[in-house]
Amino acid sequence: MTARTDPMSPVPRYRQLAVILRKAIEAGEYPPGSRLPSEKTLTQTYGVARETASKAMDALAAERLAVMVPGVGWHVPPESADDPDA
Repeated sequence: MTARTDPMSPVPRYRQLAVILRKAIEAGEYPPGSRLPSEKTLTQTYGVARETASKAMDALAAERLAVMVPGVGWHVPPESADDPDA
């Protein structure tokens, strides 16, 4: 992931970060079942606040592209048998 967020953009940084991560998931950089970067790693990699990283992950969760595993972290959900694209 080499993309960066633009602090001057009218698009909120958490949305920019969610787009970057969504594209990485869709490109297979994070396959189903794999662990996503921690919020701490996202803050260090993209220079965003922890709340920004958290909101980006919540946005991905709302799109069913990420799930939180308590005590483990964020993961790409495994492919579902009822997923029409699987």
